[in-house]
Amino acid sequence: MYSNAVHSALHSKTPAIRPESLTVAGHWLEFLLHAAGQAGVELDDELARLGLSREQLATPHCRAPLQAEQALLQAALTRSNDPCFGLHMGTQVRPRFLGALGYAAMSSATLRQAMALALPFQRVTHELLVPDVERPPGQLAIIWQLQGPPSALDPQRLEIFSAASITFGRWITGAVVNPLQVTFRHRPAGDPAEYEQAFQCPVVFGAERDSVLLDDAVLDLPVRDADPEVHRIMRTRVHQVMTRFMARDNLIGQVRSAIQRQLLDGTAQLDSVAASLGMKPWTLRRRLRAEGADFTTLLDDERKTLATDWLLHSNRPVSQIATDLGYSEQSAFNRAFRRWFDCTPVSWREQQRL
Repeated sequence: MYSNAVHSALHSKTPAIRPESLTVAGHWLEFLLHAAGQAGVELDDELARLGLSREQLATPHCRAPLQAEQALLQAALTRSNDPCFGLHMGTQVRPRFLGALGYAAMSSATLRQAMALALPFQRVTHELLVPDVERPPGQLAIIWQLQGPPSALDPQRLEIFSAASITFGRWITGAVVNPLQVTFRHRPAGDPAEYEQAFQCPVVFGAERDSVLLDDAVLDLPVRDADPEVHRIMRTRVHQVMTRFMARDNLIGQVRSAIQRQLLDGTAQLDSVAASLGMKPWTLRRRLRAEGADFTTLLDDERKTLATDWLLHSNRPVSQIATDLGYSEQSAFNRAFRRWFDCTPVSWREQQRL
């Protein structure tokens, strides 16, 4: 089941973005450098030419221009002399190359829970990528879409995304996770048999879309390192990273992000949120009003999102969740919850876990 926040992130409308403003996460470039190294190619000279360093890429919240990723990927493809570099890169994915998502996914209870986090997070990892899902009976199709003008490197990227999604599922479950089918719009860069060896399923080229089709049953495979408490902590970090990313140039998004951070630390109030954004409370109130929003409603929305996520994905008592969300007493939380869902937090939790 997708949480409200993650479901919204996956299906929210992608804002119009100029290609030159697109970015990728630092951990994605670390992954690319690792794969190049495994192919016997060192790219530190290219990294330096781009004005970047490995130390920069390892810093929290690091983002690099899409042009840097393009240059590094092209250099890796050329110097390795491997036409299937993207396919081979995807099969080397590990949690450490996925930032906060990696550890949240590997502590999930099931592959389904891990995927519910992973799909929307792809936008954070690589801003060019806009994933979507379809649910034929008994199946789930992951559809990869790229925004921006077409690039000669797009086939390599799509092969990375597809191979990485399957490899990571196999890695965190320790089980056989083979798709029913993989489709690409482009032609194979190498021997088609090599693709079928990697995916262990039929691979169709020249198709109408780029996709990975899964049997819905494999999504219920248990994750071998599942840890509810670690997962609770790490999924919160994933949500913070996603909220920060989505809020970059959006006042309401920035306020939501600040409210979320402060709720995780205790309480969120207009004065403290305004201070964190470098403005006076009355200025923030005025600017929100101009956007057709108000602080009380945004605070209520973030409390609702966190409440449902914690009720569903943790075993914390309702009284503790009420305190953590800044309610003076559990009865106040119960009243808010009845307003949201017309039931108590306890009954909602029981219904969702049936």
